[in-house]
Order: sequence, then C-alpha cells, then structure tokens
Amino acid sequence: MSKTGMERLKELEKDVYKCIHCKACRFAYSGEPDRKGIGEFTGKQGTVLYEGMVDACPAGIEHGWEAFWNAGKIWIARSILSGDLEFTEEVRDVIMPCITCGQCAAQCENKIRTVDIIEALRAACKEAGVPMIERHQLVERLTKELNNPYGGKAEERFKWAKDAGLEKYIDNKGAKIGYYVGCTASYRQIEIAIATCKIFEDLGIDFTLIRDEVCCGSPFFRVGAVDTAQELMNKNIEAFKGLEFAFFSCAGCYKTFTNDYPKWMEGGKLPFKTMHAFELVSRLITAEKIKFKPNKELKGKVVTYHDPCHLGRHMALEMEQEIIAESKNLMMDSRKIRQVINEWYEVPRIVLRQLEQDVGIKFTEMYRIKLDSFCCGAGGGVRAGYAEFSLKTSSLRLDEANAIGADIITTECPFCWRNLYDANEQFGHGLTVYGLLEMIDTFKLLDIKEKPTLEEILKMKE
Repeated sequence: MSKTGMERLKELEKDVYKCIHCKACRFAYSGEPDRKGIGEFTGKQGTVLYEGMVDACPAGIEHGWEAFWNAGKIWIARSILSGDLEFTEEVRDVIMPCITCGQCAAQCENKIRTVDIIEALRAACKEAGVPMIERHQLVERLTKELNNPYGGKAEERFKWAKDAGLEKYIDNKGAKIGYYVGCTASYRQIEIAIATCKIFEDLGIDFTLIRDEVCCGSPFFRVGAVDTAQELMNKNIEAFKGLEFAFFSCAGCYKTFTNDYPKWMEGGKLPFKTMHAFELVSRLITAEKIKFKPNKELKGKVVTYHDPCHLGRHMALEMEQEIIAESKNLMMDSRKIRQVINEWYEVPRIVLRQLEQDVGIKFTEMYRIKLDSFCCGAGGGVRAGYAEFSLKTSSLRLDEANAIGADIITTECPFCWRNLYDANEQFGHGLTVYGLLEMIDTFKLLDIKEKPTLEEILKMKE
C-alpha cells in the first residue's frame, strides 16, 4: 500500500523533535567561518557577497522572517504533529516557497532529514483538503492529461531524437541499457538529450529510449501531490522493468528514481540500477578509456561548475543517512561519511580537471561548492509557482560565478540549465551556460581510446 503524507510525517517525528532551533541551517560554512573566499563583491541585485557565515536558505533570504527559514518550518511540523496547528492556506503559503535545496540538512549537526519533513508536510497539507496553489494545480492537470508538466504531446516526446537521426534507439529491442530522458530535456532543453545520446553512440553503447516513459513525478513529490507522483512512478517502473540499467541526464529525474521511488513504492527496491550519464564519463576517464581533444575556442576560458541540488546535496545526504542507519559508532563513521560524500562530489570534477588538462580551459570553483553549494532556484515547485523568486535566487548564484571571473558556467541538470540561462539573460550576468556533457558534444571534445564493453558498464555500481 502507498503511504500518505501524514504517515510519512509521523515516520519522521523523531527527526522533527531532534531540532534544537540552533539556526545553523541558515548558513553555509557555518562550521568554517574563516574559510578564504571571494571577499566583498556586489552582485547584480545590489547584494553584497562576502566570506564567512553566509546566509544560504533562499526562502529565508527572500522573505526574511522565522517561518520561512527551515527552523520555522520544523516548528510548523511539530505543531501539526502535536495537534496545536491545523493546515490552512496560510500555512500552505509558508511551507510552499521553499526550493527544498537541502542546504539546511547539510548544515544540521543533528542530521535531520529536513527535505523529507518539508515534502511530507506539503503532502499532508494537500491531503487535509487545502488546495495547491493555482500554478501547481495547472502543472498537475497537464501531467494527468499528457504525462508531462509542459503540455507537450506524447507523440512529440522523442521528436528531437528523430530530428537528430537517433530514431533507431526508440524502443530498441534487446538493449539492456535505457536512457530516461525526462520532460525538460524532451520538451525544452533538447540539446542535453541529443548530447547524451550522441556520447552514448560514440562510445558504442547499445541503449534504448522507452516510448512509454512519462514524467518522473519529481515535481509532485516536491509539492505534496504524492498520489500523482506515485501514479507516474508506477508507470515508469513498468516501462523500464525489463532493463538492467537506466541512465539519466537530469539531476531531478535521477534523484527521484534513485531516492524517492524506493521510499514510496511497494517493496522498496528498483528492478534496475541507476546512474547519471556524467558518472559514466567520469569513470571512463579514471579507467583511461577516454580523454578530450584540444580546442582553440575553449582554450583559456574560465569555466566553473554549479552542483545541482538533486544530483549533489540530495544524493550525498542520502548516502549519509544510509551510513547512519547502519552505523554502530557514528563518531568513527563520520570520517567515512565525509569520504563518501567528497568522492561523490569529485565525480564531475574529474571530468572538468581532464578538460582543463586536455582542452586548455581554466577550471575555477565558486566560493560555495559541493555540500555548501548555493541553489539555482528551480526546484521544489518554486520555478513553476514563484518564478520571480526563483530567478532572483538563480541570479544570486550567478553573482558567485561573476565574482571569480567565469566565462562559462556548467552544470549537469537541464532544470538548473534553464534557470541559470534565464537569470543570466534577465539580470545581464554575461555568462555562457552549458550542460557539462552538452559542452563536450557541442565542441566534439571526446577522444575515445577504448570503448567500454557492455559487461563493464553493467558491472558499474556493484
């Protein structure tokens, strides 16, 4: 049986009561205030960036009062659980403008699963009869009708593949590897979908695009419409269950399949393995099977990388929770947690350092990176429901790229790509935005020394 939002919130009750309201969740680098950074720098909105304990919660920055910071939302969850507060539209309007970026969880010394709590709170709010905001109702209606939140027709989901000469991979019978494209790359940022497929093709990978794929359900897990999310989840599991491996180019889709599906599905285990496409490229670099070609257009360009919240922090925090659940001595295992998280964040950086070595880019990190990375502003239903706030948040992230003199900002999420691109245009940051794999394909940088075998790929993630 599927869980309700209130059941999920009650599962998290111990986490809710672990919060001591220390307010560390407001900040990035709350544990290292003397870390050398960018110094004082005035951004496009007049915001002054600086070193030290930097405000890191987008909703708190935007609204400025207690209820919108994570500590306030935990108070709300506690009051709901104790019966001291009932769900109303006013409560909804406080818990919804949260991008669920997970920065609060990253800074929490008590290891509270704040994102899970907020998402369960939203689901319980909807179940209590409080309607979703109009924009989220529209997105849900479109998805129920068309299986995607953009209003695209089902027959046009893989139009990009046909136009790019990749039609043979649609429902490619016998393939053991699938590429789940997702809605954003299918209907909006098709360059990312094409680039991913072209790289797979160049590597000699026999893969399939599943015609029956539908929205992964991420937007609905985030905003509390878990019934809709679970319907989509069940369709995708049915469509992909015959495969051994599913690859992704979207951070949100990858996180949803890998982390959310097991929490909400019956049995709690996917029938196939999952991996993001950039991880495959990184592993092949480490195995010395691929390198990159020099490129005059990119040589000397300052390139930085934005860690998507779903791909970076959400995956890292899930790894942390898994270790905590199995730990018999957390003090000793805290070293293991740091090591595992750092290794995960190194995956895209292996690619970027190889690009620096072979292509001649100058890879330069922003001040807030990895677990402390500032959000692009797109997630948690905020881009759909609160577009102005979403883009202002993205502009604050781009300020950090400007502060280090970046020419190009890369990422590995089409949703981040969209928000960073739109904020770059609206606020005049003067940057070029690329998906990391998109950049590799656009400039034909891939230099294949040895193609991976099917057996080698299928053994990955063992």
